[in-house]
Amino acid sequence: MRKFVSTTAIAAAIGGSLMFAAPGAVAAPQTPAAGEVTVLGTAPSCVSVKRITDGYLVKYKGYDVTNNCKTAKKLKGVFSGGYDSECKTVNPKKTARLMSSQPWVGYDKVITC
Repeated sequence: MRKFVSTTAIAAAIGGSLMFAAPGAVAAPQTPAAGEVTVLGTAPSCVSVKRITDGYLVKYKGYDVTNNCKTAKKLKGVFSGGYDSECKTVNPKKTARLMSSQPWVGYDKVITC
């Protein structure tokens, strides 16, 4: 009984602390420049995306993104079943690598952030 009570108390403390966590800041959507087509949350059509794997013994999945747009874009790699990449600013005519920190993830998409 004592083990059950302490386990329940720990679970309640963790759950309670998560309930009061501050929500992340929501960025205003970027308006595309002329000739750039974008759907809210997806990468603009002027950004080329290539799926890659990187690593020696363990293969990590990621995306190489090239910004062919006229303005800098903030991009993030989204992966199924694990952590997404960090949000990176990619300047025009530059390429960036968006990697997951977990090898077992699946590819999903690249979005603006």
